[in-house]
Amino acid sequence: MHTAKNFTHVIVKNGTNRLSRKTVYSQYLFAAATLLICVLLLSITALGAYTILPAKVNYHIAKTFTITQHVGEAQIYLGLLLPRSGPYQVVEDVAVRWDGRQETSSRAYVDLLKLSAEIPRESEKLAAIEYDLVLRQGGASWQAPVDRNDLLAQAGIESDHEDIQQAATWITSANRNDPAYEIFQFTSNYLEYSETGCEDTNLSALEAFRTRTGACIGYSRLMVALCRAAGIPAKMIIGTIVPDGFFSLPQVGASSLPGSGHAWVEYNSRNSWHLADPSCGPYYPDLLAFNRSDGQHLSFGDFDRFLVSKDELYDWATKNASLMDIQLTSVFASNSEQTEIITETTIRKTWDQRWLNVIIALVAAVLVLSKLRNQLISKYYPD
Repeated sequence: MHTAKNFTHVIVKNGTNRLSRKTVYSQYLFAAATLLICVLLLSITALGAYTILPAKVNYHIAKTFTITQHVGEAQIYLGLLLPRSGPYQVVEDVAVRWDGRQETSSRAYVDLLKLSAEIPRESEKLAAIEYDLVLRQGGASWQAPVDRNDLLAQAGIESDHEDIQQAATWITSANRNDPAYEIFQFTSNYLEYSETGCEDTNLSALEAFRTRTGACIGYSRLMVALCRAAGIPAKMIIGTIVPDGFFSLPQVGASSLPGSGHAWVEYNSRNSWHLADPSCGPYYPDLLAFNRSDGQHLSFGDFDRFLVSKDELYDWATKNASLMDIQLTSVFASNSEQTEIITETTIRKTWDQRWLNVIIALVAAVLVLSKLRNQLISKYYPD
């Protein structure tokens, strides 16, 4: 009898051990699956908070132009195009250091800075321009008048050409979404990005349409032409993509431009202006490239008006001197061939609200996930 009781006790004990081991294994699996899901959800939350939520990104831009005269004296002329505040950017605290004549005038989208002086032989002059820049991330929509030219065909934007008009009619005929969005999608998907076209500012909308290739200018001109052909006011914007560096870590480049030159589109729909970047469409979700700014687009305004302002600087600088150096936003001339100029632009990020968005979103997500985890544990493992 004792033997039978002992045998029965051993069976019950072994069964209980096997059940406890299964429970432990299931708890381990539950914990591992929970951890994996939490990491995935937190990563998605951080990425979404960084790229989607509205934010402001602050930069400090410093440009220096070191001008050296090797032999003889010279008369030098340095002309600069400086950005102005606009719908998705704020330019403030502009400071200029220059030992010479200085003249500043304002245009529609930019300020013209004209610096000139006499420089003795075997000497240097330094021009330094600094300003603070705030770029906004988030939906880009604003009120502004519509210029009649924003609906007309022009050189490089052949909105009156039969091929462009037929394409615009076909794209917008389905009437599935906002016509401007349909044109944006078509342009982004229709063209293939070509690095060789990055410097070709003469590539027209019709050429891009026929060759199905282009860089940012080709994408932008084609979208503008299609928009105008569909009766949507639009214009091509010239500017730069400010590099997205780390806090207080300066990024230095041998250019007068704070970043790489770029072109995009502003169009008018429902009595408001909006931003769209069709050349980014193939690489980013539409959510990030249409009707929003990413906190990196620094505008110098409408491309045609920009060229008018730059031509004014060119004519001023080369009236009594020879062109020595020309960049997207600067012109330098001297009446001596022994003059040398070295350009340097330093970009330093001073504040990035996107990281604050990430911290707040992660804290909120951790609190929510902890509460859900406790509820699941209470439901499936009450003991």
